[in-house]
Amino acid sequence: MKIGKQLQDQRKQHNMSQEDLAAKLNISRQAISKWENGTSLPSFTNVIAISDLFDISLDKLIKEDPALINKFEHEKIGLTKVETIVMVGFVLAFIVLGVCYFYGVTSHQMMDWISLFELVAGIGFLTNIKWKLFNKSLNKRAVIFGILLLALFLIPQIMHAIPEIIKGIDQGISYGN
Repeated sequence: MKIGKQLQDQRKQHNMSQEDLAAKLNISRQAISKWENGTSLPSFTNVIAISDLFDISLDKLIKEDPALINKFEHEKIGLTKVETIVMVGFVLAFIVLGVCYFYGVTSHQMMDWISLFELVAGIGFLTNIKWKLFNKSLNKRAVIFGILLLALFLIPQIMHAIPEIIKGIDQGISYGN
């Protein structure tokens, strides 16, 4: 039996709508519809999630659908987007540090430029996240660690910014007198 038919049968046996199933898998209702009518196939990650959700063996889900087997055989195995961000981020950081060390740039000279690029990259990153899907994927521990990470990131930024702001205000006041 093809996975679309199995999925539809299991969903109905568990009294779930396409919307309910989509919410549990953190995907769109349209994706469920496409799987069920055979116009597209789920990713391996989604097949595992379906297997866990409905307590069906992966063998039963995969082996009975030749199109799904073919898809998995030709699917590229690579880094996830998060893994790519982390790996490339570390490599880029070491390259920048190496270039700065080679040219004798001090950490104080780098900080202003890094802060500027940090701000631009942060804004770009935050405006390109699909927040609805991101929020659904966070559990309580992830939120706690996210808060800690943000606080630890912001502390040095604030410590660096406040004296500079005060210095600028003092210079502005003394310039006005």
